[in-house]
Parts: sequence; structure tokens; C-alpha cells
Amino acid sequence: MGKDLLKYSPIAPREWQSVLAAYEASAPYNYAVIDDFLQPDVCKQLHQELLTHPGWRYQDNTGQPVVSNMGPSIETIFTIAESLKAQCPSLFSEYELIEHWALMYPKNASGKVHSDIGSLTLNLWLTPEEYNLDSSGGGLIFFDVKRESEPPPGKSLSYLWSEEYMKDHTAGQKVSVSYKCNRALLFAASTFHQTDDFRFANTKPESHRINLSLAFDNPTVYHERSRSLKEAFTNNSNGNESPN
Repeated sequence: MGKDLLKYSPIAPREWQSVLAAYEASAPYNYAVIDDFLQPDVCKQLHQELLTHPGWRYQDNTGQPVVSNMGPSIETIFTIAESLKAQCPSLFSEYELIEHWALMYPKNASGKVHSDIGSLTLNLWLTPEEYNLDSSGGGLIFFDVKRESEPPPGKSLSYLWSEEYMKDHTAGQKVSVSYKCNRALLFAASTFHQTDDFRFANTKPESHRINLSLAFDNPTVYHERSRSLKEAFTNNSNGNESPN
């Protein structure tokens, strides 16, 4: 990120009290929609920085072809995290940016039902509107189910990626948020969610749907939870994945 953009916050000015109110009022999902999240020039530059980053890796273990970039070392991302802590301390003061990843979808499909490992997730959509062929969807679906705060001893944490677990615990409620470029979703990472069906042009990398996810948590709690998850997947010969 250029030094000229670091002179001010990459996050556009807003009233964070309304974000907190929306987050609390949306229970049992606990999410807030933040439109025009980044300064416009920052959003465009971050999109380009991700597109040209060398860390993209093809994978197909989420039920669809997807290209992932786990933990890209892009200064803009770390500046966003610091700005969140400074602007909204009531949510972020006890948390650190623990992990971040970007996903690019070269084909139109939908995601897998899952729950994240951290305490808070910020999901940001970066592909320009001109490439979105269906503005009525393509975002994220939240379900009325949260992962267990303390799973019973011996229970595999693979249930975090279990559609069956979600169906067994839901009261039948869900809510969808449609895709919009530079729209961020701040939500409780424990809430089960799924990338909605989407339809993008897919004529070139710039036209693929890209989302960036930032995970926030207490470092000790997060790493212990991650360790348990990796052990569970190793014992069951399954692979870890981040299917936002």
C-alpha cells in the first residue's frame, strides 16, 4: 500500500455505534452489514494487490473449484485490522488479527455450510459490480445455529464443517445478505454460514468473485482451538479448509 494511503485510515468514516446496534439486534445470527467499508481508492488498490499476489493456490476440497490465498502478506490488510481495533474498541480491544485468507471462485457455484474458528470474522467483497451478473444474491447466508463454545471431550471439531449438524440444530431460520462490492460483513464466527449461489462473468481473473476474510480472537484461545481442530482432522484423515 502506498505511503499516501497510509496517511489516513483505509476504513471509510462511519458511526460505529450503529454497527454495534445492528450486530446485537440481529441475534441469533449476530452480524452487521457495513457498506462502503473501505475508502474507494483503498478498495480498488486492495483488489489489485490480491490479484497480483503470488500466493494463490488451486484447490477443490470445498465441493467446487476455488483458488485460495492463505495469509497474504499485504500491508493494507494489517492496516485495516489496526484501524478496526482503533475505531471500534468495544468489539476488538481484546482481540488480535489471528488469521486472514482470500478466496477466488473461477466458476459459479455456492459454498459449504460451516462455522469459523475465531471469535469475530470480517468478510469483505472486492470484485467490482460490473462483473456481478445477479445483484439479488451471491453474498452470504446465516443460519440460526452457533458452534458449541465448549465441545464435549472427545467430540471431533469436524462438526464445524457439518451441514448435518446445522440441520439437526436449526429452528428453520436463516437470513441472506446479497453481494455488493466493498460491502463488509462483521459477524460472530461461531454462527454457521454459507456462501450463497452466485453468478459472475468469469471472463478473466478480475471478474471472478473474491472475498477476503479476517479472523479476530484471543491468540491463546484461537491457537488451542485450531490445534484441536487439526488433530481431529488428522485423526479422521480429512483436510482443513476455509470455505467462506
